[in-house]
This record gives sequence, C-alpha cells and structure tokens, in this order.
Amino acid sequence: MIEKTLTAIPDDKYKNVRPDWAFFIYFSIMFLFYMNTVIQLAIQLFILAYVVIRKIFPSGIVRLKKDTIKNIIFFVVWFGGLTLLFFLSTKFWAYGHVEGTTTLTDLFRCFGIGLAMFLYIDSTEKVLSILQSFAYASVIMGVAALVTTSPSQYFQSGDDGFGQVIGQQRNGVGAVGAGMTVICIYLKRYTDFKYGYYMSAFFVVLTVLTGSRGAIIQLLILFVLIVIIDKNLFKMLTKVIIFVLVSTVVLLIIRNVPALYENIWLRFGDLFSTITGEEIEDASTQGREFYKEIAWIMFKQRPLTGYGLDGFKLYLLNNPIYKGYYIDATYSHCNFSELMADLGIMGLLIWYVPTFYILIRGFIYRNCHPLSKIMFFWLLSMIILDYARIPWSTHPSSYQYFLVFLSIILMSNEAKYIKRKNDKSTTQIIEKD
Repeated sequence: MIEKTLTAIPDDKYKNVRPDWAFFIYFSIMFLFYMNTVIQLAIQLFILAYVVIRKIFPSGIVRLKKDTIKNIIFFVVWFGGLTLLFFLSTKFWAYGHVEGTTTLTDLFRCFGIGLAMFLYIDSTEKVLSILQSFAYASVIMGVAALVTTSPSQYFQSGDDGFGQVIGQQRNGVGAVGAGMTVICIYLKRYTDFKYGYYMSAFFVVLTVLTGSRGAIIQLLILFVLIVIIDKNLFKMLTKVIIFVLVSTVVLLIIRNVPALYENIWLRFGDLFSTITGEEIEDASTQGREFYKEIAWIMFKQRPLTGYGLDGFKLYLLNNPIYKGYYIDATYSHCNFSELMADLGIMGLLIWYVPTFYILIRGFIYRNCHPLSKIMFFWLLSMIILDYARIPWSTHPSSYQYFLVFLSIILMSNEAKYIKRKNDKSTTQIIEKD
C-alpha cells in the first residue's frame, strides 16, 4: 500500500535543489585543514553561527517542527550517548590515559556539528542540498590529496602515504570516494546535480588510487546491490550482463597494468590468503585479525563497560606481545571490536540499536521515494565496512553517517506524510459518494 501511494512523488520534484554554500565551505576547510586546531575551531564556530542565524532570523523565534525535535532527541541518544559514555569512562572506569589523545575532543566536536545538522536539516530538500555540498567539498579534498601526494605514494599508507599532507589518510579518503561515486549519480538523476556523472567517474579513480581495500570493497558492494535488487526482472538481468562485462574489462586492466597489478591484484590476493589461513601473506591483515582476537579477550574480561576511552590502544601499550608477535598500539580497525573493548555491551547497544533501527526503516521505505533505495544501500555498505573502520573516530566518516541517517529519516517521514494525505483524500471521496 505504501509503495503504491508514493508513486505520486515525481522524479523531478528536487530538480531545483542547489548546494548550501555555508556547508560547502565548512566541509572543504575541514577536509583540507583538519590538523590546524585554530582553523578547525574557527570554521566550526562559523557553521554553528550559520545554523543559529538561519533558525532564528528573520522571525527572532526558533520554531522547530515536531519531527525535528524527534530527530534531535534521536541524535542526542545515539551519538550523544556514545560521547557521554566515553566521557564517563574517563572519570569512573577507564583502564588508564593515553598521553596526547584527541579521541574525546573529536567526539565532542562531531557531536556539536551533528547536533547543528540535525537541527538545521528539516526537509528532504535540505538534506539533498547538504549532500551536494558534501560532494563538491569531497572533490576538493580528492584533488588536494592527489596533488599533495607524490605519485610514488599513491596506493600507500604511512607518514608519507596518500592524503597525509592534508591531514587525511587513504582509508578515510577512500571511504568518502566510494560513497560519493554512487551518490553523485543519483543526485544528478534526481536533483539536476551539475557535473554529477563526471564527479562520479572522478571518485572511482580516487577510490582506486587511495589503495584502500575497504573502500574498493564498499564500492563493489554498492554496485552489486544496485544491480541485483530490482523489482523489474528484465532491468535486473540487463544490469547484471552490463556489470559482468564491465567487471571483466576492469579485471583485465588491473591484471595487465603493473601499478594496479601490484597494489590491487596482489594485495587482494594476499588479503584472501591471510584471512583463509592458507598462508600469512599480508602483515596488515594478520595484524587486524589479531586486533579482533585481543578485543574479544578484553570484552570477556570486562563485558559490560569495557576498558574505557582509548582502552584498546592502552591495553596494547601495556601488552605489546601477542602470539609471539609485536603488536603496534593503535585502534582496532573494526568498530565492533573497538566498541567491545572500550565500552563493552553498553557501547555496542548505544551505537548499533539506533543504527539498525535506521537500517530497518530504510529497508521498509526503500521503494517509497526516488532516492530512498540508494540511501538504504549506502547505510548498509557502511555498516558492513564497520568491520574494517571506526566511523565515529574521524570527521568525514561521522558526516556520512549523519547525512545518511537524516536522508532516511526525512524521506521516510515524507513518505508517511504523503500516505496519510492520500488516505485522507480517499476517505473524503468515499464519504462524498
């Protein structure tokens, strides 16, 4: 019933949506000058002031929709709850303190910006406008990363690796590139997003050049979902054939271009060999598997509250040897294991109960809006890649979660509103008859 009533939403409804200049400036500066504390603080105050001014003037009174208030409460419970748990852990149960850590500061700053976004973005048009701003800013970040990184460091991590000069790193840039590849296509299709298709092609190249295996896997997940989940069997089969042909060509290129063969083909081969246990070919993959095992040990020792803020890193500093190997003290490279180790069951619940609520909501309303399906796919791919990322630890990843949550919430709200409106009109017609 819902799907039928929502066919009333025309595909060209959002053709006049344009980027929000203030958020474009904010995202761009944060992407380029993240490591400069003064600039970061200044641009955050700028965007907060912008949101307050837009909400208060010209009426002088803040008028919030009921749905906006609900969204703010949701955000405070979800991201605010995570931030509060980490803060409380430093006071009551943390394993210790990591000198020079910025984790809590980053969480508070992301919470402030997220609160501003959930306050300001109160319609589908606004969330699409902010998404356009994010896409343009991501292009600037990608170009800056390409220009400031030596070509010899493409595909590489480390102090001189991809994106390090601008304070980013290859996994973060790749995560943005993977998501924006498909989002730009749909923004172009439904909002007349200028250069959307060209930007999508740019993000494909950017994602590959980062050398981030997680980002490439996320990109493949998104394309596979788009291809196989289609109610029209003929369209689905057509897309499958095209996907297979394109994939074959891409694999041939990767197999025969030396740089791609070495940095993608061989690295993915080493990844699978290490995961399957056939042979330890990749130290990074082996280390990540060790991290998950160590996090599980920590979780069993403190299942309810975990070891507190930066607990995983501090535990490794105090216990650097595992199975005869020296383990670098860093985060666990997996959101599930990091939350298990640092905040236990409480952390997992506070993050994933709201996240899966939005995922289910996105699934229910995936066919009820011209853009809702791709937002559901985007969130699903991000949750899957939580296995290799920690989304709340970086600003770009946090912004993506904020935007996809708002997209699904607002689009499903619009869907429900149209259904109620259509039901009311139907009732009035019946009563007249």
